[in-house]
Amino acid sequence: MGTVRWLLAAFVVLLAAAFLWRPLSAWWCDDQGNLALVRGDLAGAGTWFARGLALEPSWHTLLEDRGRTVLDSDPAAALADFREAACGEPCIAEAGDAEIRLGRVQDALDDYLAAHAVERVAGAVASLSQSGRYDGAIALERALIVKLGSGMLAQADLATAYDTIGSLDALASQHRAQGRRAYEADAIRCYRRASDLAPFNEGYLLSLGFSELQWGSKSRARAAFERVLDLHPHEADAERGLAQLGVVDR
Repeated sequence: MGTVRWLLAAFVVLLAAAFLWRPLSAWWCDDQGNLALVRGDLAGAGTWFARGLALEPSWHTLLEDRGRTVLDSDPAAALADFREAACGEPCIAEAGDAEIRLGRVQDALDDYLAAHAVERVAGAVASLSQSGRYDGAIALERALIVKLGSGMLAQADLATAYDTIGSLDALASQHRAQGRRAYEADAIRCYRRASDLAPFNEGYLLSLGFSELQWGSKSRARAAFERVLDLHPHEADAERGLAQLGVVDR
C-alpha cells in the first residue's frame, strides 16, 4: 500500500512538473531580470526577460518589464511591449513615456490623461528640458492646457502649467540667441496668466516680477513685488526685487 502511495505521489509531482515547469521557469527569469534592473544591468535584464518570453510569449508582466528595460534605448520596441502587455492604466502611462521619447507629444498626453497620470507630464517635461528639447517640453505643457480646459476645478493645474511654460521660455531664452525676444515675451505672458489664475500664489507673482524686471515693464515688476509684500510682509525675494528697482521704502 505504501509503495502505491509513493508511486501515486511521484506521478502527481511529475505531472505537475510537466505542466508547470514553463511558467515557473518564466517567473524565475522575470525575477532575475528585475534583480538585474535594480543593479543597473540593462543588458542582463533584457537577456533574462527574453528567456522568460521564449517560455511564455504572452506573459504580460514579462512584456511590461522588457518594455521598461528598453524604454530609453528603443522606445518603439518599448511602446509595442506596453501595448501588448495591456496591463491597464500602468501600461497606458508607460506607453506615454515611450511616445514622449518618440516625439509624439499629443499621443503621450492622451495616454497620460487616459491613465489618470497627469503627474507624469511633469516628469516628461523635466526630461525634455534637461536634454535641451525646450520646444517639445513647451508643446507638451500647452497640449495639457488645452486638455484641462477652463473649468474651476482645473484652475490650479492650469496655473502650474502656465508657470512651467514661463520657466521653460526663460530657459529657452538663455540658451537660444535666435528668437530670444519671443521666448522672453511669452515667459512674461505665461507668468502673468499663472498669477491671474492663482492670485495668492507668491511664487507665481515673484516669477512674474522678476521676468518683468529683466525683460519687461519696471512698473509692472514693482506691482508684482508689492502684491507679494501685501500677502507676506517683508518677504525677502520681493524686497530684493524692489531694491533692484531702486525702491528703498515701500
